[in-house]
Formats: sequence, structure tokens, C-alpha cells
Amino acid sequence: MLTKEQIQNFKEKLGQTKTDLEKQIKDLEGKVPDFGSESDHFEEEADEAEAFGTNLGIAQALRERLNNVNHALQKISAGTYGQCENCKNQEVPIKNLETNPELRFCRKCE
Repeated sequence: MLTKEQIQNFKEKLGQTKTDLEKQIKDLEGKVPDFGSESDHFEEEADEAEAFGTNLGIAQALRERLNNVNHALQKISAGTYGQCENCKNQEVPIKNLETNPELRFCRKCE
């Protein structure tokens, strides 16, 4: 069972991760190319469109991770952090949480 100190450390780590992810998403989504600019050539516009599509894909993956972080923070508030969401009987090993604090399942249920 996690101690209050360990839970507080995970809460702080998750909070920092949340802040970092939100900034990364904002930065990626803020890079909207100026399609159709008179000075752009077709090749430049194609490169900008490709980069924009890549950024949107990366932002989506970051949003999914952000959802997992928010879910872990909700579990901390509910007092269920570190408990397997599937079997409810097992705890997620602390060494696994230290590597990935948003984990939801014990080893058996992964």
C-alpha cells in the first residue's frame, strides 16, 4: 500500500507532467501554416501541410496521455490510486508506477 508521502510525490509528478503536456499540445496546435500565401510555392505548401498533419497526430497522442494523467489525478483524489482498475484486488507495483505513474493495471491484468 502506498504511503501518503508516496502518493503526494506521485501527485506532484503527475501535476508537472500535466503542465508539460498541456504546453506541448498548445505549442503543436499553435503552429498553423499559412496555406495559400502568395509567396509560397506548391512544394512549400505541401511540406507545410505534411508538417501540420504530423503535428496534429503528435498532439492527439499527447492528448491521450494527458487524459491518462488526469485520470490518475482523479484516482488520487478518490483514494484509489495504485489499485488495479480491472481486478480491484491487486496493487500496481510501485516500481512500475515510478516508471509510469499513469498505469491503471497490475501485472496480471496488463
